[in-house]
Amino acid sequence: MKNILKTKLAQDVMLGLTVAAAFALIIPTDAMAQLQGSVDAAQTSIAQPFIKVVSYVSYGLGTVMGVAGIAGLKKHSDNPGSNPIGPPLGRIGASAAFITAPSLVGMLQHTGSGTLQGGTPTFGSGITF
Repeated sequence: MKNILKTKLAQDVMLGLTVAAAFALIIPTDAMAQLQGSVDAAQTSIAQPFIKVVSYVSYGLGTVMGVAGIAGLKKHSDNPGSNPIGPPLGRIGASAAFITAPSLVGMLQHTGSGTLQGGTPTFGSGITF
């Protein structure tokens, strides 16, 4: 009687372990697929609008810095003795950095997926508006 109970218990334990192993193999794959879908949805609904806002702010700062740099160069040309040329040139350099930053980030983001077509590298669409 005891041997029959031990055998039955061993069979039940093995069946439970087999079912647990099957769930362990199936559920992580399904969970990872659901997680990837959630990450993609979050990127679409949260990250893309944030990237657009940051791009617009960068373009706006670049434009303001460019206008301020040109105004500083105008002041320098009118009175070179009291208006040094360094700060306006720095503003123009900062303007160029702000204006090109969104494009460079888009190129870096898509560098791994770049392909050569006709000898010209394509980096994807970058940041689209």
